[in-house]
Amino acid sequence: MKDNLKAKLRRGEPVFGTFAFMASPDIVEIMGYAGFDFVIIDLEHSPKNWSDVVNMIRAAELRGMAALVRIRENADKSILEVLELGAAGIVIPFVQSEDDVRKAVKSVNYAPKGERGTCTLTRAAHYGGLRSEFLAHCIRQNDDLLIVGQIEDRAGVDQIDAIVSCDPGLDALIVGRADLASSLGTPGQVEAPGVLEATARIVDAARRKGVAAGIGIYSPPEASRWIDAGCSLFFYSADTTLLLNAAASANRDFRDTVARRG
Repeated sequence: MKDNLKAKLRRGEPVFGTFAFMASPDIVEIMGYAGFDFVIIDLEHSPKNWSDVVNMIRAAELRGMAALVRIRENADKSILEVLELGAAGIVIPFVQSEDDVRKAVKSVNYAPKGERGTCTLTRAAHYGGLRSEFLAHCIRQNDDLLIVGQIEDRAGVDQIDAIVSCDPGLDALIVGRADLASSLGTPGQVEAPGVLEATARIVDAARRKGVAAGIGIYSPPEASRWIDAGCSLFFYSADTTLLLNAAASANRDFRDTVARRG
């Protein structure tokens, strides 16, 4: 098993992952073979049933890769469902206030840190196998589960100091530059001055409070400037786009080869 993702972030180590939009455990397993540190199973924009999700989590675990789940909404039951399946953590879309953070923290953590519902029969609790040591299991879950907030609009930027000041609070913040650009009036322009200024503000606020800062990058070499800025969590592309780009590249190379033959 690879080192705990949360532990790596606490040490400031750069970690690299991608999104899983397709409901495919095979794709997740392939990402693990490719060496990614984590995968974010998306429920916000792509449909999956719970059988899909639990098998995708299993595939990630098989390769020692952390499986985070981007939840549909910041609600108790939405969070509980994915954690009981064994997710390594959650990604909360559109965090806009400290209330959003407090709500998620309460849902993720067992007492005394939170109010997560208790059941000893779930996959996360080894289907009842941890009944005799359930207290230790609860403590491990509270220590190990990763809570990631996604800042994607002006409201989140305006409240960033309050968002990162919650204690207990977020383990990491990631910037959704595409939505942020739209919210700031420059859709599609992730390098617009206003977007870069807002991103820098988010990253700086997170660093000052000991919250890991993350960002989506559009090419792996782009990570260098964001490491210099203080980011340590990087997500790149998605399974759909990686597959499309690889297929398109192979097809293009073949067509070019045929064309050169005349």
